[in-house]
Amino acid sequence: MIKMISYRCLLAAAILFPITNAYSADTTVVSHATYAQGWETFIMGDTTATGEHNAHVYMLESSKVYYQLVPLRVSSSMELTGASYDESAGGFPATIQQIPGADGSNQFDNWPASNVLTYGNAQTYKLSNLLFNGAMADGSGTTFGVMATYGEDNRIVVDKVTSVHNTIITYFNFGKREAWTVTNCKAVQYSCYAAGMYFGGFWWGAGSWMGTLRSLYVANNTIEGAHANPFVIFTQAGLGQAGAAPAIITHNTIVNSIDQLKFPRDANNTHWTNNLIVNGTSQGQTRNAANTALAQNTPDGHGKMLVKSQQPCADSTLVAQGRCYDNMNRNIHFENNAWFDTPALVDNLFSWGNDGWCWPLKAADGSDSLDANGAVVELCDTMLTVAAQSKWMDDSTAHQIADHGVSETNNIHATDLGFNLDEIYINTQILRSKDWLDNGVHDTHTDRAWMHQADGDYEVVEWPLPMDFSYSTSSAAYTHGRYGYPLGDLNAFPDVLADWTANVLGVEDNVSITPAKFELAQNFPNPFNPTTDITFNLDRAANVDLSIYNMLGQKVRTLTSGSKAAGTHVLRWDGRDEAGSSVSTGIYLYTLTDGSTSITKKMALMK
Repeated sequence: MIKMISYRCLLAAAILFPITNAYSADTTVVSHATYAQGWETFIMGDTTATGEHNAHVYMLESSKVYYQLVPLRVSSSMELTGASYDESAGGFPATIQQIPGADGSNQFDNWPASNVLTYGNAQTYKLSNLLFNGAMADGSGTTFGVMATYGEDNRIVVDKVTSVHNTIITYFNFGKREAWTVTNCKAVQYSCYAAGMYFGGFWWGAGSWMGTLRSLYVANNTIEGAHANPFVIFTQAGLGQAGAAPAIITHNTIVNSIDQLKFPRDANNTHWTNNLIVNGTSQGQTRNAANTALAQNTPDGHGKMLVKSQQPCADSTLVAQGRCYDNMNRNIHFENNAWFDTPALVDNLFSWGNDGWCWPLKAADGSDSLDANGAVVELCDTMLTVAAQSKWMDDSTAHQIADHGVSETNNIHATDLGFNLDEIYINTQILRSKDWLDNGVHDTHTDRAWMHQADGDYEVVEWPLPMDFSYSTSSAAYTHGRYGYPLGDLNAFPDVLADWTANVLGVEDNVSITPAKFELAQNFPNPFNPTTDITFNLDRAANVDLSIYNMLGQKVRTLTSGSKAAGTHVLRWDGRDEAGSSVSTGIYLYTLTDGSTSITKKMALMK
């Protein structure tokens, strides 16, 4: 379990030591002794005169809690990572936890009030190997989410990040033409806002009032307790434009989510494969939504996977740009997924009140409403049948499948799942749902501290997480994925994950898209030591040459020469010449040519 010292005491006792660079010239280890509080201010200030960060990687020490007063706002490429840790010896990931200001007020002054905010253009941002504790250290509230992104043409990478107790939405896309990769993460125990329902999830974006995308790849994540749709993917732009590759959402485990897997009206150009949905749409559905204030209630139940109809795009500007979706060819596909409702959900909520239940209608002042005779006015309702609630899809989805470019293939009801997560988590959520269902108000669940905590502590994250998301290896779901792999987050089965990573990753899930033009990106990181990645985009298949030269114009190394398919390509240079010898510190040029067009950029090797 994480043992935490009061942040006030820790701050008072802090001894100032210099930042160390023990890992490489491009990695700055942020000393916990110095920056248990104020680490975010240090990183934001550690930039050159032109705004680039002095380090490519900022590493937080493992088994330490770093307190955060203000959002980390960054405008140039960087990675925030945690050092490795030994869990068997009681270690835990570098942890970030929000604290209030000296006056007790919340200093996250933006909306959405997230830990990390990214800006700039054509930058790359990465979070890795971290734990974000959304419960504020003084117990005064919870942090909205982990990350909100802005700017244009940025790349966002999130890997091996655990978030616990966030209020609403973990990752939010507001930037234009972003490329997102989210892998091997856990987001659990969403608190929702005090007394709130039906607003939350894991990833939101891709059009409408949010940002737009170049690509989205979400794989091997576990999402538990989301208070709405785990995924809200709009497609008025970005992924919805003609010719764009689909978003890939694969091998994720989604558990105890209040609403369906995705926001029902949109998500054009998305492929959903190998996912496991346990206790999806866990809000329950009643016959009289007007009485119970239920979101998205339908007379016959809407199931776990819901795709509602969509009108033709009528925006003349988007039509002229060729960026409208085709509502008759939506390119939404569900393949090799499984769903299951645990006995706790079926018995304790879906079967609740089979004979109906009633409650007093409240007046504006909170008192019981009375009729003309002075009798209390009551409203009544009844749950839909279990069969109507515990199903894969509804009639609206079936209609979209018929002739609107939506498909579902080889999706199963995993009745033999043998899911290992303790049912106390869904039972606790059910109590809160029931509190809402009768009158659309939380009468007893009025704050964030309603979730089940194995150790009873809402401000401290117990590590390792006391939550087992594995399931029976004899279940049909265990071999139902493509190529015979288990469904859901393969991190629940580490040996299988290693095999999948070695043999399938990059073959099954191609996340490239067709770029709009021929272009060469700035290498990353830059300066670098010992390696750097060079990315280039081809709008069509071409014979290309990417070579590196010294400042005398002498060729040092050819990274590639020959035919390349249209798409985004990433090549790594290890700082060696054609003979395999390390080159010296200095400035180098790299040139991409397709025979008719050449682009050259500079990069710096520092040893």
